[in-house]
Amino acid sequence: MSYDLVVYLRRSNMPSPAAWHSSIVAAGFPVALDTDFDVDAFSGFLPCQVNGEISGFEYYASAVSPEDAKGLGLASGTDFSIQFCIGSQPLELASALAASSVLAEVSGGSLEDPQAGESIPADSAVSWARVQLTQLAT
Repeated sequence: MSYDLVVYLRRSNMPSPAAWHSSIVAAGFPVALDTDFDVDAFSGFLPCQVNGEISGFEYYASAVSPEDAKGLGLASGTDFSIQFCIGSQPLELASALAASSVLAEVSGGSLEDPQAGESIPADSAVSWARVQLTQLAT
């Protein structure tokens, strides 16, 4: 079973991989995002260590048209999205939750969980991810 998360943001607010990694660590997640990739051109499996174990998620970046942003009810100026696709491994989910929630927070974007039909605002994304990780651990 696959699981997806999507962060919608302004492209101009997309951090560099190194800044994104630093923000994940600063938020207290035990996730080490690989920093050797181009946020626009890269597509595919992005490795991340979780508690020192190799994991990661599928990463897909795409432009969001003004029409699509309006149709999705996104904030004005939203023009970019990152999709996180994971399989059934708990470490994959942990890496995607940490990376997506921190990206939403630092970019001022929104985090979407299509499976649950939830839209999580930037200022709640990290706390939402922590709740999800706590539920995963039980």
